Amino acid sequence: MMLTSLAVSNFRSYAQRHFEFHPRLTFIVGDNASGKTSILEAVHLLSTGKSFRATKIDEMIRFEQELGRVVVTIGDGEESETLEVMLTRGLVQGKRTPPTLFSLNGAPKRKKDVVGNLLSVAFRPEDMRLIEGSPSRRRQFLDAPLSLTSSSYAQSLKTYEEALKKRNRLLTQIREGEMSREVLKYWDLQLIKHGQIIQELRRQFIYFFHDVAFDVPFSLEYDWSEISPARLAQYDRAEVAAGHTLVGPHKDDIHVKMSNPVVDVAIYGSRGQQRLAVLWLKLGESLYVKEQAEQLPVILLDDILSELDEDHRHLVLKLFQDNQVVLTTAEPFHIAEVTAIQPDLAMVRLDSPVELR
Repeated sequence: MMLTSLAVSNFRSYAQRHFEFHPRLTFIVGDNASGKTSILEAVHLLSTGKSFRATKIDEMIRFEQELGRVVVTIGDGEESETLEVMLTRGLVQGKRTPPTLFSLNGAPKRKKDVVGNLLSVAFRPEDMRLIEGSPSRRRQFLDAPLSLTSSSYAQSLKTYEEALKKRNRLLTQIREGEMSREVLKYWDLQLIKHGQIIQELRRQFIYFFHDVAFDVPFSLEYDWSEISPARLAQYDRAEVAAGHTLVGPHKDDIHVKMSNPVVDVAIYGSRGQQRLAVLWLKLGESLYVKEQAEQLPVILLDDILSELDEDHRHLVLKLFQDNQVVLTTAEPFHIAEVTAIQPDLAMVRLDSPVELR
């Protein structure tokens, strides 16, 4: 399904705005803080059910407004669908309301029935620090495509994270003598069951990268923290002393390696090699989503061109030339570069009415 339009009301800095998207490339140009990233965030929100910026729903709702709304239209040339989410602060006209309310073609739906109808892969400046950044950033890289393409992964991840929080609280209470170890049995079973599902699907995703061709021969290694009854028993005393769970998917990591010789890119790679490795990871993510869903995802490039030199900018555009791309920039000189590679595009200038060409 192609992304065809987006309408937002009381979303971020927008009171109300409508955008149309080109089937190949939509180039969004505007100054910093003009709302470029908010457009991609809105699209990503209805694709994945999550914001790539906000930690709370409130942050996406325009100041002093009770609710915000995001509506996306997708189509394949013959049929179209409308995806919508209403965002609230928990109260609307004095009545308690869920923070998110999803609908499909005007009919209220569960989040899982709306998420996944539009597939997207976001590529942001923060992703350029994926290689040398924290393990949590790399786990998010694993979680995003797997949650988008596998409902069982998304459900197991949610259940695992909830069980982990509960188990960690209980470990602290056990350490303080307020609870016995017997209270952990149920939560141990939850962690083991869903943790093993998570790690098996992560392993399959990482194996997929064996076939992701690239100019530089990178490889991906899964540094996993096995979870099992034996592993939990092995760390039982240490976990009580620490007050948190010491093994499981929340401790997983990945390492990108280069060949000849085999070395870790995060440790021995140059800045340029690390950036190439990130491009390889994002390409692999896009290809994985395509294979699993049998559909090309929309590529959301949020001001990524400013993070790259000219050769790498050209590489990004060529890597994703088969996808529908929405690209933002604050640098007007990027316009000529992009149009030279992809002249068939639409342009949106945020300091003026929507302009198509």
